[in-house]
Amino acid sequence: MYIIKNAWINIKRHLGRNILIGLIVLVVALSSTVALSINTSGNKLIESYKNKNELEVSFKLDMSKLRDENTTYTKLTVDDIENYADSDYVSSYYYTLDTSLSSDDIEAIDISEKFEPKEDVPKGEMPESRKENMPSQGDFKITAYSDTSYIENFINGTSKITSGSMITKDDEENHIVISEELANQNDLEVGDEITFYLLSDSSITYTFEIIGIFETTDDSASEDFMNMNALNAQNQMYTSITAINKILENDDSPNSLNSIIYLNNPDDLEAYTKEVKEKGLSDYYTVSDNTDEITSTLTPIQNISNFSMTFLIIILIVGAIILAIINMLNIRDRKYEIGVLRAIGMSKVKLILSLLTELFIVTVIAFTIGIIGGKLISQPVTNKMLENEIASYQTNSQNTRENFGGRGFERPNEQRANQNYEDSLKVTLDANSVILLFCLGLILVIASGSVSAIFITKYNPNQILRNQN
Repeated sequence: MYIIKNAWINIKRHLGRNILIGLIVLVVALSSTVALSINTSGNKLIESYKNKNELEVSFKLDMSKLRDENTTYTKLTVDDIENYADSDYVSSYYYTLDTSLSSDDIEAIDISEKFEPKEDVPKGEMPESRKENMPSQGDFKITAYSDTSYIENFINGTSKITSGSMITKDDEENHIVISEELANQNDLEVGDEITFYLLSDSSITYTFEIIGIFETTDDSASEDFMNMNALNAQNQMYTSITAINKILENDDSPNSLNSIIYLNNPDDLEAYTKEVKEKGLSDYYTVSDNTDEITSTLTPIQNISNFSMTFLIIILIVGAIILAIINMLNIRDRKYEIGVLRAIGMSKVKLILSLLTELFIVTVIAFTIGIIGGKLISQPVTNKMLENEIASYQTNSQNTRENFGGRGFERPNEQRANQNYEDSLKVTLDANSVILLFCLGLILVIASGSVSAIFITKYNPNQILRNQN
């Protein structure tokens, strides 16, 4: 009790110097509160965002490994996908099969009319370089989902049924759903039948009944000739897995199997990867996930969160150094006082404890004010930082577009993120953060106070008093 009382008296006696120390600690506390609030809130938002979005897993060919080893590989089959999806780590899954067909009964929509070429390419014509690189395919893309409830266009609203109904996952008939544009161009309606033939063998035909017609509100797909999956947006058709399997039995033209597997917990990715490898997944396949896609819209928040932690570390180091220097000067100015106290019998331990108590009291007061102030300014500071970060990304995106000479060259995640960046971050300061801030204040006291202890242990009280006289 005596030490605390004496420390308070000394604080008032050396008020000017303690105010200076308090201001420095206040700045450190204010900055630390803002930085820690941003970091904590940003990390919580990112974690929450990951938990709200299911982790999607897919199997991708490692093309570089195939080229390096110059070997063949066995393509994944539906049985493989079902085998890998049969796991305690998996919550659900689906796969798609697609191929292309042609028909003499109906006319495909000419997508070149929607293509806006550069000045050196006549309108309505596809550049020859692109024509050469396009694989041979039928006029109509036929896609089947193992579960049609996973069709992304119908989930996000860019497509919707306007007449009839969608293919169900249990449908085993030769049914199709076609686009409204295709139906209008060929005067088709629900109940009509269309006969298709294989591009590889026109003698093999399949007759389908139209059970649904959908409209598409997104025309961006038809503008990208290099994206073969998006090329025939208006010529897209959906059928059942049973129907497309009948086609694939005789079809030698390019077709593909794609799958998405959803994990129960994002933390299960490593264990699941190990499991599928043990089940026989080829080394030429990698297990990919959509973590980057999930967090792509949070990139600005992730950046300022990381920056805030770096800033917090820097401000603590700088603050500790400045306080150590001030305490060193403080001890030198109070040499006579220290000499008198040592001469009358105060031990070094009590003297050091008394000086640390002074510093601790000043730090607690300054940190309390700093935390309150930091909490008040954290939100506007965060808003401004986030605004600048998003503006920086938009500028970079614009520069990239100019470098390529136009749109359409964004990577998928970048394109999605540029349109949907999270532009707000609600900053909060929880009890754990407050406790951590006070712990940081205590570390500052100990770090800067240790300088005082070193000087005090080296002082000889008799020499101090003799020099003073």
